[in-house]
Amino acid sequence: MGVIMIRCPRTGHDIPTGIEMGSSDFQRAPVFFARVQCPVCGREHEWFAKDAWVCDVANRAPRQQALSDRL
Repeated sequence: MGVIMIRCPRTGHDIPTGIEMGSSDFQRAPVFFARVQCPVCGREHEWFAKDAWVCDVANRAPRQQALSDRL
C-alpha cells in the first residue's frame, strides 16, 4: 500500500494527496480528477491521475520527513 503523490506546481516539491492505494490498483483505476490542499505552499491544487504516482510505504518515510523539514 502506498500514498498517491503529486508535484506542487508552485514549488516543485512532491506532496502527498492523502489517498492510499496500491500501485497495481492505481494503474487499473479509471482516469480521475481531484483536489488537494498543499502543505508546502498552502494553495489548493487540482490534478489528474496521469500527473500522480504511488509512493510505496517503504519509500514514504524519508520523503515525508523531508517535507516536514521544509514546513
